[in-house]
Amino acid sequence: MNLHGLSLALLARISLLALGLSGGGFALASDGAPLKSLPIGVSEFRPFEYTAPSGRVVGADTEIVEQVLMRLGYQPQFMMQPWPRVQREAARGAFAGLFSLTKTPEREQLYYFTAPINTVKDVFFKRKSMALDWKTLDDLRTLRVSSAATYGYAPEFRQALAEKRFAEVHEIYDDDPQLRGLRRLASGVTDVFICEISVCSDLIKLHAPAFDQIDFAPQSIGPVRTFHMAFSKNWPQAEALRDAFDAELAQQQSKGLLRRIYQKYGMEPALK
Repeated sequence: MNLHGLSLALLARISLLALGLSGGGFALASDGAPLKSLPIGVSEFRPFEYTAPSGRVVGADTEIVEQVLMRLGYQPQFMMQPWPRVQREAARGAFAGLFSLTKTPEREQLYYFTAPINTVKDVFFKRKSMALDWKTLDDLRTLRVSSAATYGYAPEFRQALAEKRFAEVHEIYDDDPQLRGLRRLASGVTDVFICEISVCSDLIKLHAPAFDQIDFAPQSIGPVRTFHMAFSKNWPQAEALRDAFDAELAQQQSKGLLRRIYQKYGMEPALK
């Protein structure tokens, strides 16, 4: 641990202690001190966050968020709900924060974003019998494209949707749009489905052999982006909480925690 990182972490913890976040006092998880409950909104998005058969919310990003918050003296209470509801409730301050999400100008009006906790790469999934070699989205003008209606895709893809540059567009509003998108592919209802590479690759393995005929074109749709946790601007002292989170996250990243969690869930450890 370098002195700069140590000072950041200490300042963040002292700041939180002094502020007494969201009322009721603040206690660090040391010397038997109780953890303070913190409601966090989350939606099913395996392998980043999902509900295990035991009922416990797990996943790569879940583990990162949980371990960081517990080191700050919090016990996160993960509220698993459909994503539109998670965003709505977090925006009004019913939750302290939510994850995992990409930054957009609209979202930055509502939340304080943490440093990156993971990376995401969106690609086109397709049937293996289909050759798909594309360079620009204009190369896909003749295709039927499916997408998740509430997912934060790269701006260039959202612009292509708005300009109706595909033969057909099917926006999926299901609670589990990724699974629905793969089913549409398997049945031939759509030609390509845009999906985060780790998410749909995991679903294909999980539901084998139902999707064995599906693979993906490796080209990224837009740049590889970052996933974050975000704290609601309507939660008391949210900006201080974000700063403390970032300081502790940096400490844990330097110790290799994030890399170990990525590898546990079969993800490419892109963040160093």
